Amino acid sequence: MGLDALARVWDLRIGRSILALEGHVKPVLGVIFSPNGHHLATGGEDNTCRIWDLRKKKSLYIVPAHSNLISQVKFEPQEGYYLVTASYDMIAKVWSGRDFKPVKSLPGHEAKVTASDISEDGRFIVTVSHDRTIKLWTAGNMGEENDMVLD
Repeated sequence: MGLDALARVWDLRIGRSILALEGHVKPVLGVIFSPNGHHLATGGEDNTCRIWDLRKKKSLYIVPAHSNLISQVKFEPQEGYYLVTASYDMIAKVWSGRDFKPVKSLPGHEAKVTASDISEDGRFIVTVSHDRTIKLWTAGNMGEENDMVLD
């Protein structure tokens, strides 16, 4: 992550950056590898989420995800079936891990959403906000309309 608007991939064996991903126009605040390691998701102060192909070394998708900065991005940990973005616009959103189209919005917080996580089995999403609440969401089968409910 970088305040210079770059996402960098580092080789820890040599201690050097081996790839600088250019595309965000403001600082990058969140980054995560896809479970298969072929893709990287980044989110930043430019309100976008970018999906990068690390083999081709280029941006595949630009997701105009939110109306305020993206504080965190998370792939569903088993197969990357979906991606969650958390934002200062008080909403977390779920995106298809296949084509990065919107699946579901997770409204309900009354202040900026600062963090999110996904359970190892992908069944639960948790969001944390400056409104001093933690919300637990049941993921279910992401394709249906009412399958993500607040517990």
